Parts: sequence; C-alpha cells; structure tokens
Amino acid sequence: MKAANANPNPWILATRPKTLFASVAPVLLGLTLAYIHASSLNLVVAILTLLCALLMQIASNIANDYLDSLKGIDTEKRLGPTRVTHAGLIPATQMRNALIGVLFLALFLGIYLMYVGGPVIIFIGLLSLYFAYGYTGGPFPLSHNGLGEAAAFVFFGVIAVTGTVYLQTHEFRLLDFIMGMGPGFISATILAVNNLRDIETDTETNKRTIAVRFGEKFQRRLCLGLIISSSLLLLIVSFVYHYNWLIPVCFLPLAFTGNWIHIGKKPIDKSLNMALAKTAQYLLVYCVLTSLALLISTGKLF
Repeated sequence: MKAANANPNPWILATRPKTLFASVAPVLLGLTLAYIHASSLNLVVAILTLLCALLMQIASNIANDYLDSLKGIDTEKRLGPTRVTHAGLIPATQMRNALIGVLFLALFLGIYLMYVGGPVIIFIGLLSLYFAYGYTGGPFPLSHNGLGEAAAFVFFGVIAVTGTVYLQTHEFRLLDFIMGMGPGFISATILAVNNLRDIETDTETNKRTIAVRFGEKFQRRLCLGLIISSSLLLLIVSFVYHYNWLIPVCFLPLAFTGNWIHIGKKPIDKSLNMALAKTAQYLLVYCVLTSLALLISTGKLF
C-alpha cells in the first residue's frame, strides 16, 4: 500500500491557507456587531462579504508570490513556506492569470455589495482591490516600504469590521471602529512575525520593512506590543460600554503564552512559520470569543 503524497497541491500553497483566518475572522466579528445593532442579518450579503474578503486575501497572497518572484525577493535563503512561482511549481504566466481571475471574481461578487452599500462600499471595494495588488505591486508597494503592518491593521481590522457592519446597517458607529482595531492589531502581528522571519533576506534584497529599518529587537517588541494592545482594547471597551463578558477574553493571550515566548526570544529560523500560523489561529479564536462575549453582554445570545 503506497503512502499518501505528503506534498500539498501548489495552488493550495499559493493561497497560504494557514493565514486566511485574517480575512474571515474580522468579518465574523463585524457580522456579530451588525446583529447586535439591528437584531437581524441579511444572509446573502453576509455570505458575499465573507467570500469577497477571502478572495481579496487570496489575491493578495498570489500577488505577493508572483511579484516577489519577478523582483528577485524570494531566494534560496528564504525561511518561509515554499513560494510556488520562485520554486517553478507554477509558471509565472499562470500565476498572473490566476491573480487576474481571483480579482475579477471578487469584483463580480462585490458588485451586489456595492449596489447594497452605495458609494461608501464602492470606495472601500475598489480600495481593497487595489490593496490586494498594491501590497506587493505598483509604483509604491506597501510591503516593500515599511507599511505592511499598517495596511494589515487597516484592511484586515478597521475596514473589514466597519465595512461589514455598514453593509448590514448602513451606519458607522464608534464602537464598530474601536472593535475593528482588535483584529487589526492581530493581523498586523501576523505581518510583523512574517517580516521578523524574513529580516535577513529582506535586508539583502533591499525590502525596507519595519524589521529591516529598526532591527530584530524592535520587531520582536512590536509583535508582543500589538498582541497586548488587542487585549487592552477589550478591557477598555468592557468598562466604557459595560460589556462585562469581554473581561475574560482579555486573558486569552495566556493560552498562547508559548507562542509569544517563541516570537519574543527564540532564534529566527523556520520554526517561526509555526508561530505565524498560531498567531493566525489566535486571531480566529479572539474574534469568535469576542463575538460570543458581545452577544452575551448585550443579551442577544440568550
């Protein structure tokens, strides 16, 4: 009996499935907030919002793989997971076509969301489409100029949550903006761990990430500071809005203590890939538990 092939499909590798929580989790939190505000959800809009968010991140991951290969950023010294374009697993032309196809599908599905949400969602949608490409490509690639963490905070945090709520309620609220900062901090941490892992190769290829600009020690502190900020945010909201069930969620980082120690102290090697994956898992758990805490605190669950 032959052993199963342990090598994953290269197209699956290209999507970077371990990081996709970054797009789904904040939308789930946004849907929870929308339900709290309106006591109902438009399920069609909710499903399309989740799909579009997922497609945007997949497009961004494919663009990063494809464009970094063309620019010579990916080298044999790379510690991260296999980049399929650089490794020759998928031809560059196919990756380019896949990028165009995913962006087109996101736009096609997003047309209805733009119709529902009006000018605000049209602006957010088009900006997100540009970000999916402009994170790595364009005349000023964000990831190459120290803005990767900031972009993740905005698009996978504040915009993902507030945009989701707006599609359901057609209103912006301060609470939604504040709550969007939580997954934003954690999404920025995912990028920060990624840039910590790649600090050597990014330095050699002149990719000016925050890690390259300010050094390894600063980057480690940035990662831990962002995680602490995500918990402090919940503590502040719990007191200001009297959502008492958020207080236990503030202690969630303790369940991932080993991961934070790894990020803060362990050598920079391939084991940081697992630390990055666990940080993405933390994002999902954070958003799910925060959503449950909000529902219980507002009496919407029971």
